[in-house]
Amino acid sequence: MKIRYVIFPILFAVVFLFVYWASQPCTVKFSKDFYYDYDLNSIFGNIKAGDIPPEIIDFSHNKNFVVVKQKPRSKYPGMYDCSEDLAYKNGTDEIYYWLISLKEKEVYGPMLFEEYNILCKEKNVQLEFKNNKFVKKKTR
Repeated sequence: MKIRYVIFPILFAVVFLFVYWASQPCTVKFSKDFYYDYDLNSIFGNIKAGDIPPEIIDFSHNKNFVVVKQKPRSKYPGMYDCSEDLAYKNGTDEIYYWLISLKEKEVYGPMLFEEYNILCKEKNVQLEFKNNKFVKKKTR
């Protein structure tokens, strides 16, 4: 009888943790070449196209394009130690925009809002940011 008092809470905790873990988004796949990683708050692409480093603020997508809003970190721990490779024109205190063409397998960015709007018009992209529920929100 005392075993019940030990086993049931442990079993309940294990089931609860499994359900919680299973309900958390891990990735959003845009195509076979591009996906959003929730844990890293980044978008990864094929080797040719490249990645979009953290912090992704919002994104929207359809079968042809992904639009991304990003507030870059000043330092990228781990695989993003080379932030000097990215041309953040106004430094890391600005919001930047990216466009991914899924058919062309190309990543355009980082861009300022004006450049982003021009490129979206050129490519006939009609996606809006809507505070995507899959984007990892900062907890600080």
